[in-house]
Amino acid sequence: MQKTLTHEGPLIAIMMNENIAKCLSDPHRLKILDFLYHKSLSTRELFELLKKAKFDIAMTTLRHHISMLKKNDLISIKRTKQVKGTLEKYYKSNVKILAYENYPFLTFAKDNKELVRSLYPKFYKMLKKLLLNEKELVSIIFSDIYSRCKICKSYHYAEYLFLMFVNMVLAKIVRKLLKSILPATH
Repeated sequence: MQKTLTHEGPLIAIMMNENIAKCLSDPHRLKILDFLYHKSLSTRELFELLKKAKFDIAMTTLRHHISMLKKNDLISIKRTKQVKGTLEKYYKSNVKILAYENYPFLTFAKDNKELVRSLYPKFYKMLKKLLLNEKELVSIIFSDIYSRCKICKSYHYAEYLFLMFVNMVLAKIVRKLLKSILPATH
């Protein structure tokens, strides 16, 4: 009997900036992130997997993509290993990219508008209670009081931090719920 592969690392939202948007604009880098989310791999292993996935890429180009992903903290070195006098690096993804080809998101959002509308008050009450009761969370979220937007006077950085916390907690909850609801694959 084979166990289902589950990733135990944190799932985090990526708040876009120009560099990360540029980095993620390349399909090779998205595929690399997807491979590295499931398993730590060396450059050579990534090269072979990309070839199997019909990505025509040169090793020098792959090294460039890895460099860009590392520079933007989207991947990191998990371990190193000596192979024939050369240091081989194994990379891992620091994020999970939720991107699916041909996924009809607009249709999905439109078809589930009523469900979203009905869940909104429940989530609002729950998150408001959380913010009122979790003083440490509130102090972290509003730690940089000077991050107020000069245009709209909102606290975008506070929104970002709160979304990061909620995303990490919800990802853990969803993973656990799906594990208990969905049948295990054999």
